[in-house]
Amino acid sequence: MTMKNYNIITLGASGAGKTVFLASLFKQLSIQGKEGFFLKAPKDQQDKELCEIYSQVVGEGDWPRRTRDITKWEFICCVNNPNLEKFPVCQFTYIDYPGGLITDILPDEELEDKRIFVDFKKEVPKADAVLAIIDGLKLFKFMEDQDLNTPDVQDWLLRHLFHIMGLLDRCKKDTPVHFIISKWDLLESRYQLSELRESLLEKVPEFKAVIHNRVNAGCPVRLIPISSIGSDFATLQPDGTMKKNPGAIPKPFQLEIPIACVLIDRVNAYINTLQSGHQDSDQQIQDKNIFLSLYEQIKSFLNPQSDLPIPNREERLQQVKDEETALNYLVGTFVDHLQKFEVNFPAANLGGEIIDREPVNLLNKNLLNPTLIRTLKGHRNVVCSVGFTSNGQTLFSSSHDRSVRFWQVVSGKQLQGMVRERSGWVRANLSQDDKRLFTSCEDNTIKVWDANKCKRIYKPLKGHSDLINAFAVSPDGHTLISASRDKTVKVWQLETNGGKLINSLIGHQGSVYALAVAPGWRIFASGGSDKRVLLWELDTGKLLYNLGDHPGFVKVLAFSSDGNILVSGGYGGTLYVWDPKTRNRRYELTGHTGAIFSLAISPDNRILASGSYDCTIKLWDLSTATLLSTLTEHTGPITTLAFSPDNQSLASGSFDRTIKIWKLV
Repeated sequence: MTMKNYNIITLGASGAGKTVFLASLFKQLSIQGKEGFFLKAPKDQQDKELCEIYSQVVGEGDWPRRTRDITKWEFICCVNNPNLEKFPVCQFTYIDYPGGLITDILPDEELEDKRIFVDFKKEVPKADAVLAIIDGLKLFKFMEDQDLNTPDVQDWLLRHLFHIMGLLDRCKKDTPVHFIISKWDLLESRYQLSELRESLLEKVPEFKAVIHNRVNAGCPVRLIPISSIGSDFATLQPDGTMKKNPGAIPKPFQLEIPIACVLIDRVNAYINTLQSGHQDSDQQIQDKNIFLSLYEQIKSFLNPQSDLPIPNREERLQQVKDEETALNYLVGTFVDHLQKFEVNFPAANLGGEIIDREPVNLLNKNLLNPTLIRTLKGHRNVVCSVGFTSNGQTLFSSSHDRSVRFWQVVSGKQLQGMVRERSGWVRANLSQDDKRLFTSCEDNTIKVWDANKCKRIYKPLKGHSDLINAFAVSPDGHTLISASRDKTVKVWQLETNGGKLINSLIGHQGSVYALAVAPGWRIFASGGSDKRVLLWELDTGKLLYNLGDHPGFVKVLAFSSDGNILVSGGYGGTLYVWDPKTRNRRYELTGHTGAIFSLAISPDNRILASGSYDCTIKLWDLSTATLLSTLTEHTGPITTLAFSPDNQSLASGSFDRTIKIWKLV
């Protein structure tokens, strides 16, 4: 087996912690422990140098001097099996550039060879991955300085970050970019990673531009917090320096994550490049075979067949007998690390959750430019809900004007027949067989209609004491769930002669705005003004889990048709994507500038549509958590969204009283 080498370039200003990071990395991973692998320096001199640097870190003297020379640190990644047989698997070469070379104007005498800087710029695009070190101390000062006008912050923004972002813009699309936040121990007790990310995106235009360009190109981008020394080892002084605490023991944090990210993200970025037809002309066939093999191994750990459970790490280690099985073990170990990391830091994925999804495919590429094909006018007030019939040929809509209308999708013409409710804020739903229409309005009841004759067939379902904000009907038409401002969720049984209330669920501490039901109708989710998303068992009415607090009201929820994804949104403008089975938050989607009022997931589970108070609709690729398109033709907040059954079209309703139909492919 040919051992693959990964060239990694580290970029960072002087004092950002690049060299300390590499020394601590080598020290922590020099012996195989809980991380499942270890690093060996093939050159004895580098082994000694790294140990010397680490000794200066933990010793009583000053911190190690800053890097003044370009250095290549080589690490061979190895695995020991239970018999202590050592198998080298791959190699990581870290090219460490002095920070001054990046940010400072140096006199000629300090550059032994002027070609160094030119070569440096040429080397960045050739790297297998780039680690951009963001100095945690500088970032702390940036967060503390609301006006961004102190000299240190200005220098960091205008000189350090500016030059680093310019270099990152040279990277090819198959080069993963990992922003490493050093000195996380200074930040972790004060700021969430999501707060740091949002501040950088909002206040540093160069950072936002780099992220935007790379995400649009399908390139993995991550924000990885690390600490080379851990908390309590040193204390920040009033003058901005760090003073070592006597007797403190270093406790490095997440130093293994950048290594895992390099391999996993490099493979996925390469595969995405192949699929889009832009393979590098000088790419060796040998490398291609290595990446394809690694990709299949990654998939086997992330998407196992149901009848082939993945062995645990100890069992996999028992299977290591040669370089090939050792590589398979290492890939599984890296996947384990990254999955845990993404659960603990869902805001880390600036370019989306890459590792456990299929690569960007041609369908996603075609969805970048949806076409507006119809604008339906007729409602005299806010459009509250839209939906397609089972064959996709008819659209129904409800409005605050008290009506439910039906439209021919192909022509956009309104069909004969209209349901008239008693009051406004009408919400509507249709049974799976298209025969029964369900509505709610301001009279706090739910009504059932013959959809063809537009006549009511049941007595109104009464039980809520305030406005019904959402309801869902089971595929067989026998069960209905409703959510209300009265803080309750109610479950109804529908029979041939009417409906009856069978359960009233109390768990929310405020108005319940949102409902979503998982396939199979065993589990459902609710969200409301108490900023919580609750998971319930339908048959028993048992509250199973609270997914945690949102920053604002939860207005909308959506389950994927396979039950593997739950999306929540509301005030704050951020979408949260959950794994409802593990109850872990996978990642967040940011981009809207107003509250999220509507959600829809395509029947094939590829695309998420979100509608906002900012009057835009955004289409997201759920496989990569990237933004595909923003639709801006509505002039009012987006209240409702629905995909056609064939995944070809999207319907939207708005405060502007119109319904728009978009052709997606």
